[in-house]
Amino acid sequence: MGRTLKRVPLNFDYPLGKVWYGYYDQYFNFCHSEYGAGCDGCKAYAKIKGIPMNDIDCPDFETFYNLPKLDVEPPTGEGYQLWETTSEGSPSSPVFKTLDELCEWCELNATTFASFRASKEEWKQMLDDDFVFHQSGNAIFM
Repeated sequence: MGRTLKRVPLNFDYPLGKVWYGYYDQYFNFCHSEYGAGCDGCKAYAKIKGIPMNDIDCPDFETFYNLPKLDVEPPTGEGYQLWETTSEGSPSSPVFKTLDELCEWCELNATTFASFRASKEEWKQMLDDDFVFHQSGNAIFM
């Protein structure tokens, strides 16, 4: 399972293990506004991205789509968070104030590949290099 470091707001409150909506295709297939009154997924995404609601209580995606480039990444900030990249991408750790705090958490709670773990120092080096892996002899697992 791939892992990467993301810098997100310290108060970023998105469920762990749930694919970030912005990583679905650019037309946001999770939105089914034809059913009226919107859906929880659309509203959660709109709240995080700051998209206003329209008169039928759905996010105003038309305004959002008219931006020059569709922004699909989570909001950026001062916090440090581990994300998995094997699926479309989702947060896999809480948000921490420092990289050291994240690496301490990873040492006890995250794996580098399958069930393999790494020390705080190894996590820090891998996240700095944006290359999380496990090495066994000559074999490298990502």
